[in-house]
Amino acid sequence: MTYEIQMHFFHGGIRPFHGCILFIGGGTDDPEPTPTPPVIITVDELKIKSFEIAPDVNERIYGKIAFTADAQGVWHGAIEHYKADLSQLKAAFDAVAERVTVAGKEQQSGITANDFSAPVVYRLYATDGQYKEFTVRLENGTGTGLPIVAILTDGSVPITSKEKWLPGRIVFDPQESDYPALAVNMEAKGRGNNTWRLPKKPYAIKLAEKNPVLGMKKHKRWVLLANASDRTLMRNRASFEIGRRTALPWTPDSRFVEVILNGEYRGSYLLCEQIRIDANRVNIAEMKAEDTDGDAVTGGYLLEFDRYYDEINKFRTTYRDLPVNIKEPDEEVLGAQQRKYITDYVNHVEELLYAGSTIDKSYTDHIDIDSFIDWWIVVELTHNRDSRLPGSCYMYKDRGGKLCAGPLWDFDLQTFKASTSFLLTEYELSDFSSPHGDRSLWYKRLFSDPDFKARAKQRWQSYKASFDGIADFIDAEAAALQPSAAANWAMWTLDSGPNQDESLTWEEAVTKMRTSYLTRLQWMDGEIAKW
Repeated sequence: MTYEIQMHFFHGGIRPFHGCILFIGGGTDDPEPTPTPPVIITVDELKIKSFEIAPDVNERIYGKIAFTADAQGVWHGAIEHYKADLSQLKAAFDAVAERVTVAGKEQQSGITANDFSAPVVYRLYATDGQYKEFTVRLENGTGTGLPIVAILTDGSVPITSKEKWLPGRIVFDPQESDYPALAVNMEAKGRGNNTWRLPKKPYAIKLAEKNPVLGMKKHKRWVLLANASDRTLMRNRASFEIGRRTALPWTPDSRFVEVILNGEYRGSYLLCEQIRIDANRVNIAEMKAEDTDGDAVTGGYLLEFDRYYDEINKFRTTYRDLPVNIKEPDEEVLGAQQRKYITDYVNHVEELLYAGSTIDKSYTDHIDIDSFIDWWIVVELTHNRDSRLPGSCYMYKDRGGKLCAGPLWDFDLQTFKASTSFLLTEYELSDFSSPHGDRSLWYKRLFSDPDFKARAKQRWQSYKASFDGIADFIDAEAAALQPSAAANWAMWTLDSGPNQDESLTWEEAVTKMRTSYLTRLQWMDGEIAKW
């Protein structure tokens, strides 16, 4: 019982209980306590002091719902940002009453469930059996139609680090979608480079075990992209869709979701598959520490060409001084022989491209031409300027295989511009003046090979009709995202940045994105036709 007045019997008397347990006596020589007269509660004293519905005893409630009483004594509460099943909710209340019932059923705070889809009448009884009734109304949320990702860290500890994993619980609530619900234990931390510095934080999620999530293939590792610098909230999602219309073996799947962290609404996010070596993601060999020679040492490796150059295992290339992070195998597996192998392999590719006055055609024995072309197509079509830093440019090498470009990643910034120039084929950035100077990848040199250029033209023409449909994809995604975008930008402010969308409404930014895409699509088609 958690009422204001609880009755505990002591030697034939009744003592009022007000939130703490009073222990009386213990030794045989203790004097007999003075009997306490029973507490009498009159009808005029009956009242509800507080009322709430909390997530710790309600599985699909994601933040504490506090109720307040109006002038007529009716208690009101509301759910925000999502819809909930109101049919079996347990309310915690503090009341001055001998006992409390609903429809004749005895009520225990935080234990007894009631149907709050209609007003609930609580009857409070005085000691003499007289009673008063108090009405409680709960307004359900309207939701945005998107699934809810609710994260609850143990003890509601805030996520403030990109290094420290915090344990807790996560719920994937499909809301109005047809995806199955999932609630599992997890760990969470921050992620990102520049994006982690912004008020709206991105997060990494590690489930306790592999699970399919919202219709995506099962895995432990997921990311929540904040898209905090993207007024449209759609640049990553649209870019991934373009990638899926090529023959790239794997492009991250994603879902727009609403995030609630420790009971606090955080806005609209893109739940996305994290780039990992796995049968359901980058499907190449997973290396062991003992894979040090022969065919075993040849793969699989997952690399990131990235100017932040912030992994434990990393190297810079010989000719272009490109910064390369070895993402997998990780530091617990990667040994000296494996590190030397992949470093030498990448440097040999670069040597074939750059050591002579002309390209050494044997480079085709070492890189997967089609993957390099398809990756280039997506980067150019979206006009992803970060690729020239380089930034988030992934490559991988399977056991016994060639170096492949991909997967695609990081398209929220400096993309979807109606530019009429190529990023990677017409000139080559070579700023060696600082550790973070821009150094673009190998594409100008690759396009100096007529065979590579002819193959790129062929693959572009095979994809063009499918790329025409991206405008319709943007329209459909925007229609589904609009309520979520409105809630997001009511909460967050977009700072000035390279996308130059800060002065635009969300609708204007989406229109600009769509128009810019179509402009660049037609320009690229015309230019490639001339090759």
